[in-house]
Amino acid sequence: MYDILIKNGQIVDGSGKPAFYGDLAVKDGKIAAIAPGIDAPAARVIDVSGKQVTPGFIDTHSHSDSAVYSGSDCHNYLEQGVTTQVAGQCGSGLAPYYGELKFKHRLTEESEARWATVGEKPSTFMQYAETVPMGTNTAYFVGHSAIRGKVMGMSSAAPTPGQIAEMQAYVKDAMEAGYLGMSTGLVYAPSVYSTTEELIEVAKVMSPYGGMYVSHIRGEGNSLIPAVREVIRIAEEAKVPAFVSHLKVMGESNKGASVQVLREMDEAAARGVEVYADQYPYTAGSAPLSSQIPPKFLEGGTTVWLERIKNSETRQQILWSIFNEVDEFESGIFHAGFDGSLITSAKKTPEYVNKTLGQIARERGVEPIDALCDLLIANDGVAQGVYFHISVPDLMNIMAHPAVFCGSDTSNYAQRYDPESVGGGHPRSCGTMVRRLELVRDFRLRTMEESVKNLTGDAARALKLGNHGQLKEGWDANIAIIEYDKLHACADYVHPRRKNQGVHWVLVNGVVAVENGEAIPGVRAGKVIKRQA
Repeated sequence: MYDILIKNGQIVDGSGKPAFYGDLAVKDGKIAAIAPGIDAPAARVIDVSGKQVTPGFIDTHSHSDSAVYSGSDCHNYLEQGVTTQVAGQCGSGLAPYYGELKFKHRLTEESEARWATVGEKPSTFMQYAETVPMGTNTAYFVGHSAIRGKVMGMSSAAPTPGQIAEMQAYVKDAMEAGYLGMSTGLVYAPSVYSTTEELIEVAKVMSPYGGMYVSHIRGEGNSLIPAVREVIRIAEEAKVPAFVSHLKVMGESNKGASVQVLREMDEAAARGVEVYADQYPYTAGSAPLSSQIPPKFLEGGTTVWLERIKNSETRQQILWSIFNEVDEFESGIFHAGFDGSLITSAKKTPEYVNKTLGQIARERGVEPIDALCDLLIANDGVAQGVYFHISVPDLMNIMAHPAVFCGSDTSNYAQRYDPESVGGGHPRSCGTMVRRLELVRDFRLRTMEESVKNLTGDAARALKLGNHGQLKEGWDANIAIIEYDKLHACADYVHPRRKNQGVHWVLVNGVVAVENGEAIPGVRAGKVIKRQA
């Protein structure tokens, strides 16, 4: 007897082959059979007539690291059809433990205490993660900021040979523990302080293991081209694959730069360098508000810089730097402006959520730079913003490239919200995968089969996730059941938590986690996925 029999679906298996009508049987968490007209008893039969059966989607850029401490069911991912997340991004992984990065993970005091205990090394964190049930499968990159912070603190100094060796030892430990590779966040302290040469030396350790170098690059607007070239150079000289995080073109003056960026990637691939990227399908990015301040003002750690930005002269220096020293650091505020910078999270000043920095400044009768600094001080440095600075033509051009996958660049919701609640997030938290499929479908960028393959089989192959990303007998039963022609992401910037249309069932390792479009509370069938050759 099968555990679950999915009947009368259109099978889109993630390989790119033409879809076909058939049934799919699940037994003991695995796909037991795929064929037309399976006639066998099953504990549960799901009739999916008129719907597509696909592999569960792979979110190649997630910040759900803290789910390992909350035991989250990751419902906002599951309701998009996501069954696998790739965490540890932008340099800010949870191991080795470095307390200055806690603002990136927003952990409770209890969780942080556990983090400090199990996060001594990447391998100890991985061992712990394997014991924790989570809503989705999760693979990890080890974070360079965590490693550099552990070795050097928030110093901007060049590392000594001994410090390079220490960083290499952490990366080697991570590779041997099954991490996918190393991530950097080259606009975030302390990753931002590293040179290209330093990163090459640290990344070289990954080469014998097949580890990947993934990077939130140094700039995504005026400095986009050299920033992408840096990623490619690091990968080429370290002899590892490259992956550009949330690839985008910021700023009206840079419209059209996606053509050259994609050409750079293609030329590197022609030389034998594996180069990939991911993207979220929205015209606004999101990042901590503090990260929009040039990093030279953030040296010394949170307590130090919060005191520093109380000074009116320092504030004027920050303002000048944001708009006049763009070659040194490219803030999202430079491209979006204060009226294009929307506050989405500020726990101690909720009255400012869903307002722009420009609005807040006018309400208070202060300058925008004062609104920015005061808000950070009031919230102990922890606030999140959305920055409107991405052009539609570049968004679509990047989306059409076969080596660009889909990543939400967000995290799991630890609690359930009213879908009609106003503000408090970015729509990518709930709608990324569905919006991507919707845009690709409506603009006819790919066929249905190619679109599903991009989000599943291709992503799994690039990231070395092994037997994931396709519907194959004997593989883990990570499955999404959708209505491709009716997919619609309802979340927007005012109501970022609205549910999607067209995602009906999701199975994680053979367990039904979403039924009739709703995540089932408390279902945590996910497991850790380690790098596979």
